[in-house]
Amino acid sequence: MSPPRPPSEAELDVLMARVSDGEREAFTPLFQTLHPRALGVASRRLERAHAVEVAQSSMVKLFASASAFTPGRPVLPWFYAVVANEVRAELRRHRRAGGELSDELAGSAPSADDALAERELRRALQHCVDALDPVSAEAIASLLGEGPPPTIAPAAYRKRLSRAYARLRFLLGGDHGG
Repeated sequence: MSPPRPPSEAELDVLMARVSDGEREAFTPLFQTLHPRALGVASRRLERAHAVEVAQSSMVKLFASASAFTPGRPVLPWFYAVVANEVRAELRRHRRAGGELSDELAGSAPSADDALAERELRRALQHCVDALDPVSAEAIASLLGEGPPPTIAPAAYRKRLSRAYARLRFLLGGDHGG
């Protein structure tokens, strides 16, 4: 008997909407699908023990703020934003404590899960960048090296990037506490 197929992105969106409405039955399949992804993303930047903590704290944050989730919005951009924020917070904690926690894991070959997470991250980011106004999208594209730098003053470019970041935070679910 083959393992059950993981939920599609649309099914994950529905599951999160159900969780946000307080439907407990939707929690388990959503957790079972998202926790390994959180662990995979965190493992790409952190040592295993720290990645496990970050994956768990990401899931706690996601579900703690589930009631603020807006049904109809995609859950994966929000989810990956929460995980990325938790990874950054973990790296900051260790740097402040004088720890030697590396955010680059030498010699770790990407797994199939890592490749899936990378594709999903890129798709989620592209989905959000596509939803930006053209000026903000151009600023983000140039920052990522995917477009020419705009021919404007450096201060105007920084302001453009600041506005683009604010829009991206909103699109990635920053308004949900992620």
